[in-house]
Amino acid sequence: MKNEMNTTGIQRKEGYTDIHGSADIHGSADIHGFVDIHTHILPGVDDGAESMMQSIRMARIAAMEGISRIILTPHQRADRRCVSPEGIVRRMKLLQEEIDRQKIPIRLYPGSELFYRHGIEELLAAGKLMTLAGSSYCLVEFFPEENYAYIRDGLNRLSSFGFRPILAHAERYERINKEDHAAELKRQTGCLYQVNAGALTGENGFTWKSRSRKLLKNGLVDFIATDAHNEKERGPRIGRCADWLEKRLGEAERKRLLIDNPAAVLAGREL
Repeated sequence: MKNEMNTTGIQRKEGYTDIHGSADIHGSADIHGFVDIHTHILPGVDDGAESMMQSIRMARIAAMEGISRIILTPHQRADRRCVSPEGIVRRMKLLQEEIDRQKIPIRLYPGSELFYRHGIEELLAAGKLMTLAGSSYCLVEFFPEENYAYIRDGLNRLSSFGFRPILAHAERYERINKEDHAAELKRQTGCLYQVNAGALTGENGFTWKSRSRKLLKNGLVDFIATDAHNEKERGPRIGRCADWLEKRLGEAERKRLLIDNPAAVLAGREL
């Protein structure tokens, strides 16, 4: 059994007792349901859900879409006042209690979406910022127009500290996509790519659809997530994307991107 360190410096193992206090990380949620690793459902902490009621509406939509496990990833930026790891966990527990009370089959896990700046590696290592579900995986974003060298060096610094960076909404980065550096960046840094479901289905516009589908065609995508911010135009909807994936690429690829790889993050396993 493989050991690793979580973001609080406590050694954890695959199949560890999770933050809910259960050795079964799946809880009552359907382990065959989709796993969403990028969401802004936690209420009142960023530009996502504004209230508990809105979070519950989003959770209901997610369950109807076939999502059974969700990592909460509120924005973390140096230039803004952000919720602490302890605050994320505290709010997550309150939201989980309400989800359970309303019998919505969703299991929540703590995380964050990190806006990269120099020094976040040390903060992650000290437990002052949160990785995904207590694993070594971290979800990281940059300015869409950021230069290639800065993105490459930032991802390499995260890797050098023992973290496994996942580049959030990889379809958005101008220097990576327009200049065809996507494969090169993965080779140079060992990072993983997450694309948004709405980008693949065209709901986020032609440019992001074209870029995300090219990344997928070239075998560079590791995760598909909703990046949900509300229950309307940026809702936790993934069913249409799942159907598109199965039709175009087959059931095995749909399962890899929406269930198997995200579940490996929850368990802290290598892909």
